Amino acid sequence: MKKILDYIFRVRIPHAISSLTSSGNRTMRLFTYEGILITLVNNLVGNHNNLFAMRLGAGDYELGLVTMLPQLVGMIVLIPGGIITDGMKNKRDMVTSALLAAACIYTLIGLVPVFGSKKLKVFLILLSLSTAPMTIYNVAWQAFFSDAVHPNARNDILALRTAVAFLAGVTIILACGSLLSHAVTNSRKILFHQIFFWVAALLLVLQVLVLRKISGKIYENNKRLNASEIIRAFSDLLHNRRFLGFIGVALFFYMTWHMDWTLYFIGETQYIGMDEAWLSYLNIGNAIIQFLTMGIWSRINSKRGVRFAIIFGSLGLSFCPVGMIITTGLNISNVKLVFLILNILFNVTLATTNLNIVQCLLEVIPESNKTFNISVYTTLVTMSNGIMPMVGVAAYRKLGADIRALHTVFCIIFVLRIIATGLWTLRWWILRKEEQRVT
Repeated sequence: MKKILDYIFRVRIPHAISSLTSSGNRTMRLFTYEGILITLVNNLVGNHNNLFAMRLGAGDYELGLVTMLPQLVGMIVLIPGGIITDGMKNKRDMVTSALLAAACIYTLIGLVPVFGSKKLKVFLILLSLSTAPMTIYNVAWQAFFSDAVHPNARNDILALRTAVAFLAGVTIILACGSLLSHAVTNSRKILFHQIFFWVAALLLVLQVLVLRKISGKIYENNKRLNASEIIRAFSDLLHNRRFLGFIGVALFFYMTWHMDWTLYFIGETQYIGMDEAWLSYLNIGNAIIQFLTMGIWSRINSKRGVRFAIIFGSLGLSFCPVGMIITTGLNISNVKLVFLILNILFNVTLATTNLNIVQCLLEVIPESNKTFNISVYTTLVTMSNGIMPMVGVAAYRKLGADIRALHTVFCIIFVLRIIATGLWTLRWWILRKEEQRVT
């Protein structure tokens, strides 16, 4: 533990501060500040949606809807949002507009308890609507980032942005978990959830102010795609072998990852017995391990390429279901601690999913109609995020909704993730041989 703390405070944090304070790193500094703010928002809102829904009266079915409905809304707006973004002179304008729209909806979500018996329904509706601007933000941000940052600088900026954001995430997770665990009554806990949404809205406004300081690429003669151009853009994507190869592997990977998102929460709360405090410890552990390993994976990316390191990210995720199976089968008093330790160990490689997949996408995405192309990819990933958690819960309920059913579904997920790891490995090997032939 002492060595870990020494590494954090004497190596990782000083390196991050040095990178941020360097006069030549203005773009890196601004994107890092922006990354900190969106991480705080995601931890204030995203990490507590299931808990908020439960306190508003949600059961297993409604918890599935908390994941599914927002993703379905996201799918609806993705491609239209991409088309509109591609027609803008500066893609930053769509990024900031989407954040302001999300801030307005978050403010309204903080008011849902006043709707009495309809509060859960209103929460699900507003939460789903909030996904529309946040989804557009995500796809427009990727296009804006690729415009604002040279390809050779992307790995360094993303690595620092992600690492510092993880550190900020630890702070907010700890604070939120402490507030919720010390709240005695359900009404008091609900009040804290309301405050989280209102604070998130304010942070989104601050994020807009930071983004406006970053210069993006100006497209003077941009115009929106018409119907024939959209068809042609789809056709170009269908004939782009490198893009199709990436999207096939990435989509299968995401399907295996998304399948246990709701089921994992059920395992943590109903079988392991984790409360707000333990869920916070879990998130903090994951954030710290990603912060500690981000520099390592960034260096591996620089030496071996982003396609190589993602193999290990997928492999680490493959063993998370194993950790759930092991701990839910134990009958000991320290089962929560055992689960926490196993989860942290298996997430040593998780940083590569945040750092590498977006870079893999930007390697193969066609420059023409860039945001539209990213929207097509993100639509498929969002579809997986909306459907697969419900598939996992449906399989669990179909098999009896008991501990045996839980273990069976997680065994299936483990096998599927191993297959996904094999696909990432195959993709790396094929492209590696192509590069050797070129050189």
